[in-house]
Amino acid sequence: MGQRPRLAYGDGRAYCHYMIAAAALAGGCLLIIAAGLAWTARLVHVGTLDALALAEKVGTPRPVSVLDWPELNLRAVVPQNIPGEPALVLVLVEWPAHRERSATLLLDLGRADQRSLPLLSQWCAARASVSPTRRADGELELRRRQSLERVRGLLIAEDPGVRV
Repeated sequence: MGQRPRLAYGDGRAYCHYMIAAAALAGGCLLIIAAGLAWTARLVHVGTLDALALAEKVGTPRPVSVLDWPELNLRAVVPQNIPGEPALVLVLVEWPAHRERSATLLLDLGRADQRSLPLLSQWCAARASVSPTRRADGELELRRRQSLERVRGLLIAEDPGVRV
């Protein structure tokens, strides 16, 4: 009465090890599936942002302002490095579909923003496609297409008369 019945293949330790391995494998599979779903959701979100930005721009058949262009490329980024002055940046942009159309923007990125100028410089070096968007009170948002990277600033002036 004091003895437990023995399993046909050992004392059950191997069974326990197999169950732990199976649970770990199942957990790993679930983790990979969750990561794949999260990545897919991110791609859908970015694609939706690009599609919405393009749909907004199609409503303006003959854009007057750079902010009405469906996309732009940064050709040059020139910061003003004067201590005590606003963080002004000159940005030369062009419309990729119409290379003859370009403009110069004067942006105030704000003193506290340390991330925007390096991002603009990277986008310029990579010739990245950027989507401009108007915000309230003269603010401008530039978002790199196919990503969530954004730069926000105050649009001080725009000169659409630059010919390349």
